[in-house]
Amino acid sequence: MGDAAKVIDWNGIDVPAGVGELLAKLPPGRYRIAVVPEENDGFELTPELEAKVEAGIADIRAGRTVPWATVKAELDARIGAHRTR
Repeated sequence: MGDAAKVIDWNGIDVPAGVGELLAKLPPGRYRIAVVPEENDGFELTPELEAKVEAGIADIRAGRTVPWATVKAELDARIGAHRTR
């Protein structure tokens, strides 16, 4: 998080100490409060998924890629086909 970010811990019931002081330092305006995920979000890279990632990296290194212009043209064609339905 940037230097301006402030993190509070909330138990879902009680207003955390220091919130009033935190809000008093902010200029008027609309603010969005977002949940900060825990450090360990439970995601684990499986050996199968890791093998697929490694295979993809090998393909890129070997030049087995599709140029963005080709991908974009295909996507534009698909989108255009759906618009004419």
